[in-house]
Amino acid sequence: MSKIFKTHNQQLTILRKRNLDVPKTGTPKRILEKENYYNLINGYKELFIDIPSTSTTPEKYKTDTHISELKALYDFDFELRMILLKRIFRVENNIKSAIAYFFSQKYGHDNYLKLENFDLLISGTASEKNKVFRIKEIIDLIKGVQGEIAKNVTKHEAIKHYMSQHGYVPLWVLVNVLTFGTTGKFFKLMKQTDRQNVGRSFQINEADLNNIIGLLTLVRNKCAHDERLFDIITKTQIATNHIHRSLHIPLNSGGQPINGTHDLFAAIISLKLLSTKLEFKKMITEIKDAIEVLENQLNVISIDVVLDKMGFPSNWLDIRSI
Repeated sequence: MSKIFKTHNQQLTILRKRNLDVPKTGTPKRILEKENYYNLINGYKELFIDIPSTSTTPEKYKTDTHISELKALYDFDFELRMILLKRIFRVENNIKSAIAYFFSQKYGHDNYLKLENFDLLISGTASEKNKVFRIKEIIDLIKGVQGEIAKNVTKHEAIKHYMSQHGYVPLWVLVNVLTFGTTGKFFKLMKQTDRQNVGRSFQINEADLNNIIGLLTLVRNKCAHDERLFDIITKTQIATNHIHRSLHIPLNSGGQPINGTHDLFAAIISLKLLSTKLEFKKMITEIKDAIEVLENQLNVISIDVVLDKMGFPSNWLDIRSI
């Protein structure tokens, strides 16, 4: 069934019928005028719903839920995205720099995009079919990287300079125009010894670093594209580490921590492993302050409900001293 356009006043009337407290005077209409209805209401209503909708009946909000509470959670999530994004940017730059350094050190600065410079074998496999698949992955990566050079040769000053003056672009320059996702693919397809060199520079096992890059890429994209972040669940999981153990996070039936492997807290743990102590403590303070602001604006749900959705254990602040 197609959705019929509704005015802001009609949208507010529907919300009132669904038991949401929406004053007829004040700011509710201005909220919808500024914020997309779908992003605000559909994006952040879940924790406030008492009776879910069915094929024949609309949903009902918890008694006394005020529209300002949805807006508060919406604003909190926006703040979270800003807090995390600038830290992920810094970590992304550090990872790109390490990859460029070790790869260029071994394979040179001008003719490094060769098939033989990457890992042709998938770990634990040796079949011809898997080898062909890996070769295709590497060729696709090289093609994509060369495409970035072509796309940026007229608009990125450093790339323009190197291509016009030298006929090549050093990797330490090229990484600046590669996405974090492409950088992750590059790292994944590097030879194991090269991945290990990068991992050692962060004091992280190369396989664990690969998963961390994958998870932070997903979080980064959520932040950059203004998507809901606080309750993110990712397919990529980070490995259990000393932070999980130090926080005494309980294990599930599969022996994995119930928090901090594929949720927002996993991103916090990842940033802990890759950030300076000072920068990480600043980030935690900012998150703590944002949580306190939200807590003061909630009425029908507790802040613990939100923290649980974020994957934050009750002692999450102890991560500062680990």
